[in-house]
Amino acid sequence: MLQDILTEALALVRHLDSILADEFEALKTQKVSAFEALQHDKIKILESLTKLNLSGDGLDQESLQQLVSNPTWNEITSISERCKRSHQRNELLISKQLDSIRGALSALQNQDPTATLELYTKLGKTRATRRSILSGDA
Repeated sequence: MLQDILTEALALVRHLDSILADEFEALKTQKVSAFEALQHDKIKILESLTKLNLSGDGLDQESLQQLVSNPTWNEITSISERCKRSHQRNELLISKQLDSIRGALSALQNQDPTATLELYTKLGKTRATRRSILSGDA
C-alpha cells in the first residue's frame, strides 16, 4: 500500500519537474500561450499530490522509519526540492519580465519633457538623455 502511494507520488513529481522545465522554456521565449497551457496540468498534479497525503500522519514510528529509509521516498524528496528551485527560478523570471514591461510602459506614458532617460553608449556606459529627443520634439 505505502509503496504504491510512493510510486504514484514519484511519477507525479517527475511530471511536475518536466512541466516546470517546459514552463521555464516558455517564459524564456515569451510564449504566453504555451505557458498558460501548462498551468492546467501543473494544478492537476499539485492537487493529486495533495490527495496522496504523504505527510506521515497516522504512521507509527516503525512505518515512519521505513518511509524515510525508502529509496523511492528519497528520490521523491530530491525531485521535490528541484521542483521548488525551478518554481522559484520561474517566479523570478516572471517578476523580471513584469518589471521590464512596467518600465517600458512607464517610459511610454511619461510625457514630462524635462525628464531624462538613461541610455547605454557603445562602450556600455550609461548616458542621461533628455526625453524630448526620443519623443520626436527635437
